Amino acid sequence: MIRLIAALTAVVLSFQASAYVINTNGFFYGNSWDSPSDEVEAVLAGIEDSAGTGLTLNLVDTEIFTGAGAVSIILEELAGYKNNTTFGWYEDNNAGNSGQIFSGSDSNGASGNLDFGIATNFGFYIDPNGVRNNRMYTEHLLNSHDDQQVVIFSIEELADTYILGWEDLDLNGGSGGDRDFQDMIVRVKITSVPEPGSLVLLGLGLLGLISIRRNK
Repeated sequence: MIRLIAALTAVVLSFQASAYVINTNGFFYGNSWDSPSDEVEAVLAGIEDSAGTGLTLNLVDTEIFTGAGAVSIILEELAGYKNNTTFGWYEDNNAGNSGQIFSGSDSNGASGNLDFGIATNFGFYIDPNGVRNNRMYTEHLLNSHDDQQVVIFSIEELADTYILGWEDLDLNGGSGGDRDFQDMIVRVKITSVPEPGSLVLLGLGLLGLISIRRNK
């Protein structure tokens, strides 16, 4: 009886293992050329993410983020270019100001921190196969033929947290790309600066300490 209960428990847990409930509103994917030949939704459905299970992902049209930085984690890489593709950030309206977060040697579970120190508008990029001239951006108007090379999901239960699923082949290039958007999948948490009210309170607190010290 104990063995039967244990077996049934294992079955239930296996059905609860999917990390995400995904809402894509009918977004069109292609047939993946990678192995496994799954598009990003199928790949995400099988990922056990440290952020938690049963999270809800909503496809959004966000392309630029605002914050003091970000924490990024590679969830999966399935592309043939995965050993060379790099991931990084760029400044909004000044894409030449950019920096690398992950190198080609970084793989699943790798994490990276980005800290601007002040509120900044920025996006993310990949260099497929590590080639700078092939750079692809979250902002589709910066890409060749204005293509959307990444699908971006917000995580409903986690504030300012997103999953980026990249297509690393130019969708209007020679091969056309396979539109699987799972060549590099990264979770990013946008970090913010203290709210103005918090800064005022901090300033008043410091003034109070200075006044007490002078009175003493």
